Amino acid sequence: MCLTTEALYLFLSLMPAELLDLSADRVVLKAETREAHWVWNGESWCTMAPQVDADYRLDPAA
Repeated sequence: MCLTTEALYLFLSLMPAELLDLSADRVVLKAETREAHWVWNGESWCTMAPQVDADYRLDPAA
């Protein structure tokens, strides 16, 4: 999933600051279950968090 800088900023503005780790090309959101990493790809901010979460929930060994 990818978001524009503006959309990511809006989403992150709803989160408590202590859950965020920010750098120039990466944002880490320390979620309750796992961390969500947002990475700048030169055009937008992308994360694999939805796919990782789905894989985890659908894995019978999890």
